[in-house]
Amino acid sequence: MAGGGGGGDGEPEFQIAPMIDVLLVLLVFFVMITSAEVLKVDKELKLPTSPHANKKDPAMAKHEVAVNLRLSPDGNKKGILIMDDKTYTNWEDLIPNLKAMAEKDKLLRVVVRGDAKMPAGEIQRVMNLIGEAGVADIAFAASNK
Repeated sequence: MAGGGGGGDGEPEFQIAPMIDVLLVLLVFFVMITSAEVLKVDKELKLPTSPHANKKDPAMAKHEVAVNLRLSPDGNKKGILIMDDKTYTNWEDLIPNLKAMAEKDKLLRVVVRGDAKMPAGEIQRVMNLIGEAGVADIAFAASNK
């Protein structure tokens, strides 16, 4: 009897090619997911440190959006607002985007990632904008190192 992939004694032969295909697909999937998350974080920020910072809640990760606030390079202590790789020169333009996100996701949490040397007034401005967008769940990013 002609059988595919079997040895002469009737025992099925282990096929490694389909296993490699599945593993490669999974690898590509996880690399793509990880890359998408990393791109939303501004690597130029130096977060404030706190030894008591809570770990990120994995259950809320899919409901979080990062708002990065970095210092202006000209030294005037003004913030540069960045969300989803878009720099906002007019900070009020952030409100409709956050409103749209909040309508789609009722559990939306905005994580403010402000530079450690950012003046408190700039952080307060961002918090006011987030509140105007109707988002009540605001978290602040800090490093424990």
